[in-house]
Amino acid sequence: MQVNPVERAIELRKTLKKEDKILVADYSDTLQGKDTSKVIDIMPNVRTNEQVFRTKINVKEIDPLAHKKYGLDFFDVNEKTEEEIENFIKFHEFDFPLWFKHTEGFEMKRVCDYNLPFVFQVGGCNFHDGLSTGGCMYCFVDDESNNGIVGRGKAFLGVKDIVDSFLHASNKINEAYEEIGRELHIKVVRASGGEPTIVLDWIEQMWKELKERVPDAVGQLDSNLSTGRVVDKFEKDGIYEEGILKRLAKYPIKVLTAIKGVSDENIRENVQAHFSLDDQIYSLEKFVESGLDIFPHVYNPDPKELNAYLRNMDKRIQNFSLKLHIGSLHDRYGPTRKRLGDKIENYSAKWKENYEKSCELLNKYLLENYGTGYKETVRSDVKLELN
Repeated sequence: MQVNPVERAIELRKTLKKEDKILVADYSDTLQGKDTSKVIDIMPNVRTNEQVFRTKINVKEIDPLAHKKYGLDFFDVNEKTEEEIENFIKFHEFDFPLWFKHTEGFEMKRVCDYNLPFVFQVGGCNFHDGLSTGGCMYCFVDDESNNGIVGRGKAFLGVKDIVDSFLHASNKINEAYEEIGRELHIKVVRASGGEPTIVLDWIEQMWKELKERVPDAVGQLDSNLSTGRVVDKFEKDGIYEEGILKRLAKYPIKVLTAIKGVSDENIRENVQAHFSLDDQIYSLEKFVESGLDIFPHVYNPDPKELNAYLRNMDKRIQNFSLKLHIGSLHDRYGPTRKRLGDKIENYSAKWKENYEKSCELLNKYLLENYGTGYKETVRSDVKLELN
């Protein structure tokens, strides 16, 4: 069943926020939990012991523990120049640690502190119909974690829980690195999902508490780019105070904007929802206009539509294509394999073909229009503004 993501978001709000807490995924016994706890295990809410936090090591080659676990050559930042570190990281799909390059307190030699975000996932996605399946075909998250249903696989999380658990996890993680003679202090709190923009009022309260107790904390906020009009409605109805995005922009938050396709047909194939390119662009422009620093990430673009999309977006948002990354999709993740079953190989082959063609097209487009190749620019150096 395909959903209307705006209507679904309004419905989900009723279960995702309960008084001063939000519904989040509990990673215990989930396929995603098994996929992502190979280096640092999933972590508890220290008040309840529910397993609602994880880390994601983004650039594994620079991590003293992860490179061994994944059998990768170690790129030791302690032995590299700042230029060498920057040039190495910017070519990776998950260039996240460099997003904070211009944030107060960032040091290139301490880039590993920004490479392990402390992640919690809002327990409902408005592309998901709330049944056994739904949402993006390639989603890395278990359907149960995204269905918005209170009960098994979910937990309620308070603002104080986040900060207490982050401080506890930071000490535990640093101890693990001290055992191998390294020092690491995690800085990044990432609100993922599901769809965090359905509970932005809670996110704002979280950041007030974080900055009071952990002044050097920085953040990531994920969005599936379907909720621009939801934010409008929630502000109109008094659920959010007016101007909530502009207030969030005052915090050191970077927004991963997950672009679900480059045409109406491409989007609907990817997300199994009644959602349009115009609605996606509306949400993108709303983020940019607010002053939030967005990092656009497109998944499974249709190569036949990509050039037209890039030209259109560059007319609307300055330097958009220069800041765009194309996400690679994999068939190794447990939730994806479970969702697609015996169709996984067909999907995987198509995703790989679209990824390779789209990277070539984006590289050519950037060379012709900006005089630089794909991933040759550090994205945090690129400022986006509405035309």
